[in-house]
Amino acid sequence: MKKLIRVLSVIALLSILAGCTAVAPAAPAPAAQEAAPANTVVVADVVREAAPAFDSACAAADEATVVPADVMPDRPLKIAVLGLENNPFWIPVKEGALKAAEELKAHNVTVDWIVPGEAHTADYFSGGVDAAVAQEYDAIATIAGDAGLVPFIDKAVEAGIPVATFNSETASPNKRLFFVGADLYKQGEAAGKAMADAIGGKGKVGVITGLFAVEAHELRRKGFEDYLTANNPEIEIVGQVENTDKGDIAYTQAQDFMTANPDLAGIYVTAGGPFGAAAAVEDAGKTGQVKVISFDFVDETMEFVKKGVISATIGQGPFAQGHDPAIRLFNYLVTGKAPECGRLLTEAALVTQDNIDQYWTAPAK
Repeated sequence: MKKLIRVLSVIALLSILAGCTAVAPAAPAPAAQEAAPANTVVVADVVREAAPAFDSACAAADEATVVPADVMPDRPLKIAVLGLENNPFWIPVKEGALKAAEELKAHNVTVDWIVPGEAHTADYFSGGVDAAVAQEYDAIATIAGDAGLVPFIDKAVEAGIPVATFNSETASPNKRLFFVGADLYKQGEAAGKAMADAIGGKGKVGVITGLFAVEAHELRRKGFEDYLTANNPEIEIVGQVENTDKGDIAYTQAQDFMTANPDLAGIYVTAGGPFGAAAAVEDAGKTGQVKVISFDFVDETMEFVKKGVISATIGQGPFAQGHDPAIRLFNYLVTGKAPECGRLLTEAALVTQDNIDQYWTAPAK
């Protein structure tokens, strides 16, 4: 009987405690979080526009001066810029990327300049894109020298990471958001006209390209040769070689062209290292006799333009190529607005001894 009384007492006590738990006042609600600044955006919630048509092209009015959108992401962002450092051309490209990093730091964004390898090809850049995806970068800007990079670009975009290309891109359609750089085939045509003008429309010409495997270099080579075939049939291409963007190799190749063709009229360099070919012409005492046509405004090249060894060189906005992709990718992440065109073409001024002072000042010695 006593055991039964104890059991009933325990049950009664548990009932009382349960009742107390049920009617206990609720814990006070946590204080409301402080409202986020008005210009803060939740990146995940931004509705982003579709990429513009892949082949659409226009010149951006704010080339090299585009600024970050006046918004703050709700979390830190990371943007990878995959570039090269295999010749002096890349110095202002890197400077552009570092300037973008400086501008975006105030928006809680890190921009990393990354060099995946020694050449433009997918052999190097595929690993760079994959690594950026694995490291959870929010956006990627990359060189796309050949079609081998397409699956890696598309995989990144499918993972929710917008990709831009710059300097060199494959003609094979892919899911990149935009490209920043020159119209490379038209640059080749412009170089063809410059060569024809320089040598009087006839003569022998040697071609030094960077890499046959890089589509950008091939576009410049084909644009050059197609222009001469259509307009100057008396100009003969006596050979095409690749210098892997190296000035010292171009020097030797220019010597070889001049030795094999004592009546050589011109040398066309599609990519890096034209100052090597120019030095060979100067050292051979053939300044003014063998005309050199090239690209870019690096100091080593411009010095030979100033002296008249290089007849003309054509620009392509290297600072913008490094700077603008990072800024435009950030703007896309936080506003969702895509660029107007798939290809944002940079300025391609033709510089000669006559107008060099408008584009270049010799560095102080």
